[in-house]
Amino acid sequence: MKVRKNFRFNEETANKLKNFCEQTNKTEIEVVESALNQFIDHNGEVKDALTLKLEAICEQTVEKVIKEKVTPDLSKIRAAANNADFYSQVAIELMNHQFKNLDRESVITTDIQLTPAVNKAILTVKDRIKTLRIKKLNREVKNKI
Repeated sequence: MKVRKNFRFNEETANKLKNFCEQTNKTEIEVVESALNQFIDHNGEVKDALTLKLEAICEQTVEKVIKEKVTPDLSKIRAAANNADFYSQVAIELMNHQFKNLDRESVITTDIQLTPAVNKAILTVKDRIKTLRIKKLNREVKNKI
């Protein structure tokens, strides 16, 4: 329900209102109501054009910094985490084989000797990661459609 109210404007404000209404093809009542709602909804905070422009520039700058500076670092971190996960899986495969099939107390490190079992474990983990990646990409393509 609309309620009738009377407001007084000085001549300069009335002229600005009239010009704005002509530019936007809105009535004076619509413009005044919209302006008051905007003012009230933002707790009386009045933002001038300069403040709005500065906010837009800040947002663009932050987005640019994130894109140029942070994203590459996050990609490096993600790659390192994937690499660590890869070698963790290789270690699990080898430990599984070691505990199941062998009964030895000595350890030969890969820098001394790389056994066929290590190569097999590496290939198994690579295939597993590749398969999971393909499934993920297929899901993403399916969700986009």
